[in-house]
Amino acid sequence: MKQTELIIGVGILLLMTLRLLVIYPYASLLITQLTLVLSILYFFFSVGLLNQIGFRNLFKTESYKGISTLRIIGTVGTGLVLSIMTISILFKFQRWPYGSINLLIGLISLFPIVGVVLIKFINTKTKLYKSLLIRLTLIFGIGLLLFLTKSETILEMTYSDFPDYVEAMKNEMKDPENIELQRIANEERLKMESEN
Repeated sequence: MKQTELIIGVGILLLMTLRLLVIYPYASLLITQLTLVLSILYFFFSVGLLNQIGFRNLFKTESYKGISTLRIIGTVGTGLVLSIMTISILFKFQRWPYGSINLLIGLISLFPIVGVVLIKFINTKTKLYKSLLIRLTLIFGIGLLLFLTKSETILEMTYSDFPDYVEAMKNEMKDPENIELQRIANEERLKMESEN
């Protein structure tokens, strides 16, 4: 399962980076689907994934011998927070409503988990806590970077070849209730799509 997580995570990062550089077909759909798969992986299989139990052994009780109840509860909670973080990163990247608020909630929830895992790693120096610390730090870093990036900046990077559309969207973002600004932004979007 760790390889699946790595492949999906790297795929998402590559698709997002590529999307910032060029416009390609079905970009939003691909990024959204991969992010949802990663979120589901964290939500449902966190006990196995975070305790380094393979998918084949996930439903065998002997796989959980030596793992404390507290650690199982901790990995379930961590999986829930990682699931929230992946969805929040998606919302912020796509500039969907409440992306920044969701990301803030995810970052605040992830911060104490990183602290506990760091203390456990310092005390035990085990491979389990090292890999968990790397995973959490990476997701926390990406989330923090996106949280600190303004939606306008993401918009400018994504549509750098279409300044009229960017300007229309910025105006709409400043006054989202204005019907005229929505109409202008929609017209610019249609022009942009016809050029591609």
